[in-house]
Amino acid sequence: MTARKELFINYSLFCAPVPIGLGNNSIIKAFGLGSIRISMTANGVSRMFELQDVYYILDMGTNNLLSVIYMIRKDYTINFGTNLCEISKAGLVIGKAENRKGLWVLDKDPIMLSSQAAYVAKVLLDVWHKQLGHAMTCSVQRL
Repeated sequence: MTARKELFINYSLFCAPVPIGLGNNSIIKAFGLGSIRISMTANGVSRMFELQDVYYILDMGTNNLLSVIYMIRKDYTINFGTNLCEISKAGLVIGKAENRKGLWVLDKDPIMLSSQAAYVAKVLLDVWHKQLGHAMTCSVQRL
């Protein structure tokens, strides 16, 4: 869940807000659903992941929430220790979270904003255009 609409790489607005129940029995409303990219760091290595089915919720403030059950359903393994949580996939640790005053905070890199991502995409398109023998850019994009 996030309130940061600029993080979405694709997004669908709901016809009507969808109520989401929280652990403290309060209800917040989701206004849409989409995918975001997040970069997690483990053992000094950063990896980019696309999280799907992310709710857009205005009442989230500046924090984002990542559901443990969501990660498990997507074949991730979550191992909790006293002060450290490790997120693994196929036996490889891909992310860590630290217990800070009762909340698990991901060790993550800043998520690229759309303007930064657009610049990176343009640079990569130019590189692949040249690497593929100056193929038409529409062909490179389709590839």
